[in-house]
Amino acid sequence: MKRIGIIGTGIFGTALALTAARAGCSVLCWARNQEISDDINLRHLNSKYLPNIPLPDAIRATSSLSDVFDFTDTVLLTTSAQSTRSVLQAMKPFVKENGIIVLCAKGIEENSGKMLSEVAREEVPAAVIAVLSGPGFAIDIARQKLACVTIACDRPGIAAKLTELLATPYFRPYTTADMISPQIGGSVKNVIAIASGVIEGAAFGDGARAALITRGLNEMGRLSKALGGLPTTMMGMSGLGDLVLTANCSQSRNFSFGYAVGTCGEAQKVIAENTRTVEGLHTAKAVLKLARKLGVEMPICEMVNKVLFENFPLKAAMEELMNRPYKEEGF
Repeated sequence: MKRIGIIGTGIFGTALALTAARAGCSVLCWARNQEISDDINLRHLNSKYLPNIPLPDAIRATSSLSDVFDFTDTVLLTTSAQSTRSVLQAMKPFVKENGIIVLCAKGIEENSGKMLSEVAREEVPAAVIAVLSGPGFAIDIARQKLACVTIACDRPGIAAKLTELLATPYFRPYTTADMISPQIGGSVKNVIAIASGVIEGAAFGDGARAALITRGLNEMGRLSKALGGLPTTMMGMSGLGDLVLTANCSQSRNFSFGYAVGTCGEAQKVIAENTRTVEGLHTAKAVLKLARKLGVEMPICEMVNKVLFENFPLKAAMEELMNRPYKEEGF
């Protein structure tokens, strides 16, 4: 039987575990919390993160990282973007030479401004690194709603191997050797989704939101291109596809966070009251730092930073964007 490990038993990790099991894999999940591990093993549930969805016998859990790497050399890392480095450091003693680690979080490391693949190659140089990214909410994936994703790896044959492990009639991966665009697309779209939510919450209009999303895609493409990413990849699932979903749906944490900022008008108050992981909140600073380092103009991401962290008024931010110098379309 095919085997796969899942590092993290949050809602997305559990949804991917279900997908892998449905694809015919035997799955071992690592849980930080022993109670979650017991819940999965004894009751075949993840009551905390994915209640009311039974887990098949093919999914088991452990609180030992070494157990996972004894079980398989292919793991999906589903913990949050900002915890990626610390989790990789904990995994390092158990990672086999040429073992496959698939990065599933979407974000840029806030302190360093590095893509998660760069972080992974620093921490576990013996491993083969891949990326899974694209549109799809965890609850929908768990419920077998249709979803398409991008699997990226610059090592020949690995993305195809991962597709064979994960593909089902409800979960369709597309493959690429371009690892940059899926990471930049998956990261920057969270920042654009916050901005989209702000526009909706502040009632600036549907046309304004459509324009912002379109120019947001432009910013994603420019940053990716500066790092060596391909425009064609950015127009796929992990770029345009993910942006369309995240920047338009109240189920998105980033969009709903931005909506709260737009409705309230006081970003610091919303930040103080927020209790959920909003990756775009952390990624906004890192994206701007990276853009400035590369000399890439990203005015929407800059305005998001000013609104969130500098108490810049929403109306003034929109006016500043609308009064920028006129230019031609394109990246």
